[in-house]
Amino acid sequence: MKFWLGVAAAGLAGAVLGGPETPTSDSSPSEQSNAGTSLLDGHLLVTWYGNPHSRAMGVLGQETGAERASRLRQQAAGYATLTSKQVLPAYHLVAVVAQATAGVDGQWRRRESSNVTLSLLEEARSFGFALVLDVQPGRSAIEDELAFLRPFLQEPDVHLALDPEFDMSEGQRPGRELGHMHASDINAALDVLEQILAAAPGLPPKVLIVHQFKLSMLPDKEKIRPRARIDLVLNMDGFGSRSLKLATYRTVMRQGSLPFAGFKLFYRQDTNLFEPAEVMRLTPVPSVVIYQ
Repeated sequence: MKFWLGVAAAGLAGAVLGGPETPTSDSSPSEQSNAGTSLLDGHLLVTWYGNPHSRAMGVLGQETGAERASRLRQQAAGYATLTSKQVLPAYHLVAVVAQATAGVDGQWRRRESSNVTLSLLEEARSFGFALVLDVQPGRSAIEDELAFLRPFLQEPDVHLALDPEFDMSEGQRPGRELGHMHASDINAALDVLEQILAAAPGLPPKVLIVHQFKLSMLPDKEKIRPRARIDLVLNMDGFGSRSLKLATYRTVMRQGSLPFAGFKLFYRQDTNLFEPAEVMRLTPVPSVVIYQ
């Protein structure tokens, strides 16, 4: 059902880089939640997905600067009257991009440069947005990618997403086979976020989004262990007709829901795009809405 959009960036240049420089954090749109145990209990997260190097990967790469922020703010505003929660826009950067070739280290993924990530974080902050870092691991280990991203994840307004579609087993190639992710990897990511929160008690809660559109993508979902102060989101990540998206949403939630639900919308690939009011009538009601 879902096109392999992550591999649309397969021609991107750039070698695997070292860990990012530690970003600065003068202010944060999420700091108001410092004392709470959940961000999503009081906020609806509306994100724009993609990578600035690729227009094909998603809307985040199709605009820049003030125009990009204005369009996201306009999209997010469509939810303001539909929920009692505060609507929080976010840039949703694919920070680890699955590749169609193995690369010099054989991991079938490209890490976004620290400069690009820091630039998007600074831009997001200047408009009062959050930042989500999305990981398409290829054949790399989740722990290795989170070690690379950790300086950013330590920031108060930076959250995490994992994409099982691009988690490849030995012999699999991104874009040719559908990947899957075991609960042990998701629990490892939760461990990292839990450690970050424990090391800095003043940080607000974190969000971890897990994408799914086929049951095989999360084969042992029941073993995922939610944690305090980490909002764990199951995001339905497939495009198509309204009836297909609704059926997929119900199916993945019935297989096993997580504490919060998410729903992804594709400006180009979806047939008859859902309006915000229709999204908010879904059961369970999404706490995260992602636009690609």
